[in-house]
Amino acid sequence: MQYLALLSMIPATMAAAYGYGSSDASSVAPVAAAQTSAASSVSGVHVVKVGQNGLTFDPETLTVPVGETVEFHYWPKAHSVARSSFDRPCQPLNTTSFFSGPIQVASGMSPTVFSITVNDTNPIWYYCATGSHCQSGSK
Repeated sequence: MQYLALLSMIPATMAAAYGYGSSDASSVAPVAAAQTSAASSVSGVHVVKVGQNGLTFDPETLTVPVGETVEFHYWPKAHSVARSSFDRPCQPLNTTSFFSGPIQVASGMSPTVFSITVNDTNPIWYYCATGSHCQSGSK
């Protein structure tokens, strides 16, 4: 599982059309905020690869200092990132939490990047809401 302290930035009003429904706790991706992180290639920016190796987020866990950014980079065929909760991992947290929408990728890495800024140290859970990816273990 993965969790991430993130700032909600994109409404999830379209979320129901993209695979929400199961409560399989093994499919949620969380990230936690903290003081240091080695996952960044650029100071203050932390990259999560979505779908590069199948139904996965890489890295699986991420520690991000408050004020820094998490970028989600996408690989084929289609993936998304949506905020959920520990108790309901394959369902949107609410109608105003972040949701990237489905990102379609034909090959290689998509030029589309979804970014979130961390604004506190509370863990936030996220998952892939495309099709049945979460129910199939996208974590």
